[in-house]
Amino acid sequence: MRLVFFGSGAFAIPTLQFLAASGRELVAVVTQPPRPAGRGGRVAPTPVDQVAEELALPLLRPENPNSPEFLATLADLRPDLAVVVAYGHLLASDVLTIPPLGCVNLHASLLPRYRGAAPVPWAILAGETHSGVTLFQLDQRFDCGGVLGQAQLEIKADDTSGSYLERLAVQAADLLGESLPAIAAGRLTPRPQDESQACRAPKLTKADGLLDWQLSFPELDRRVRAFQPWPLAHATFTTSRGDISLNILRLTTASGVYPPAPPGSVLVADPATGLVVQAGDGAVRLREIHPSGKRPMSDSDFLRGTKMEGWKD
Repeated sequence: MRLVFFGSGAFAIPTLQFLAASGRELVAVVTQPPRPAGRGGRVAPTPVDQVAEELALPLLRPENPNSPEFLATLADLRPDLAVVVAYGHLLASDVLTIPPLGCVNLHASLLPRYRGAAPVPWAILAGETHSGVTLFQLDQRFDCGGVLGQAQLEIKADDTSGSYLERLAVQAADLLGESLPAIAAGRLTPRPQDESQACRAPKLTKADGLLDWQLSFPELDRRVRAFQPWPLAHATFTTSRGDISLNILRLTTASGVYPPAPPGSVLVADPATGLVVQAGDGAVRLREIHPSGKRPMSDSDFLRGTKMEGWKD
């Protein structure tokens, strides 16, 4: 079976590695072109690009995968099936109809739940205890094609989006491996999605990470975990030396008794007891933080190196 793989993000890497080692004919890896990334805006290839280069796989980087030029290139490759994982481009019907077996996609949710660009963060935000991965047939509707297979995976109490996606990416590769023989033989019939169960998982923005201290500890904890590795939960505090912006990587409920204070008030800022903030249902401690321009550290380490008075809400 001749395969074309479309992928860009890190979630796609275990599936690409599986296909490369499977003995099937991988005639091309299609990924997005290098783009500016990181704080310095340095142009960098996609994670899939880097792995494909390491594996010496034939690599294509079209700016527009729906262009007539790329369609001609894809048709010349004569793929039997296209596999799409975290590619980052919508594929037009002209692309989807080139492989005789169509195009299949691995999506990081149990469709029709969490259709969209950020399924794992939104599942964690909602307090889900399980999510999973869906293999489905691509069509012109966004994340709405017929389901070919699913695998469920527990969301652990300490999972961030990053840690969960790492485990789920391996499960996605396994699901594809189990399904490919049946797809090749025409034994898998796509199952329509139940539209009554559908919900959206739109792309996150930096503003989504701003914490609302009126929320309860469980809600704040879910936000801190859901927004790692991006956009990161963050808050700004006013001190005697000006505003300080902190990315928050882990928080816990705080021990001790504190006088009543408005949500967002800094109750304690001491290396011995940490950085404690009033939330909607009690005091929380910012156990691990990432100050702007510095490395991640504990709240105690931060306070030891940042002598400040006059923390305010």
